[in-house]
Amino acid sequence: MREILLASLLLLSAYGRATEFDVAGDIQRQLPPEEISMLKNAEQEFLTLELKTMTPFTKGTVILIPDWSQHAASPRAINFLRTTLIDYGWNTIAMMVPEPLTTVDSETLISYQTDFQGRLAEVLKRAASKPGNLIIVAQGSSGALINTMIQSEQISAPQGLILLSAYLADVKLNQAVSLAISQHKIPTLDIMHHQDNSIVSASSKIRLQLTRKSMKELYRQRTLTGSIDDDPEWLFKEVYGWLTYIGY
Repeated sequence: MREILLASLLLLSAYGRATEFDVAGDIQRQLPPEEISMLKNAEQEFLTLELKTMTPFTKGTVILIPDWSQHAASPRAINFLRTTLIDYGWNTIAMMVPEPLTTVDSETLISYQTDFQGRLAEVLKRAASKPGNLIIVAQGSSGALINTMIQSEQISAPQGLILLSAYLADVKLNQAVSLAISQHKIPTLDIMHHQDNSIVSASSKIRLQLTRKSMKELYRQRTLTGSIDDDPEWLFKEVYGWLTYIGY
């Protein structure tokens, strides 16, 4: 029943029939209050979901950031990782992102990125108060934007970055994302799937070329045969295996 309720929230937010405030209110009614924290940036309060590790040891904290068409409790990839990683030594924090843009270009992106960056900075502060390493997992447009923030040192760099079908709909902006991935030195796992749109698919080759040219260490690209959201168990295996490989 819980997954069905959260799925209905996803459909509402994806089709624009509910505001961020509406979705956050529904999440607060449906999830245990101990999972919910309200943080505040310069503009407004926003919802985060926090879970503590269920192991006697703590590896660190994973910040989970949905695509801007989804929410912090999305019953897809983000939520599966949020509720599963705690059994393997990780605290998790999932955050609500600003409402999606109707058109994506360099001008509309500036305002959105300012709000997004302000929220992420507060979440990073929260995570920094916890022991261990810091990993960011980000999906879709959120994942794309984070690379430029890291590359330009607009946010504190994590110890690892996992991208899930990260892209921007504008071709030129998406090319800048590929360049940023190759230029920042954060260990990066770049996960895509065969059902991704043409922009994501076209990005895979240029990202490999640019990371090899810049001799970026610890960049791995993986393409799943199924959808990232429809096969979360396989996604978890890729994520956990990579974290183990880089020593976390």
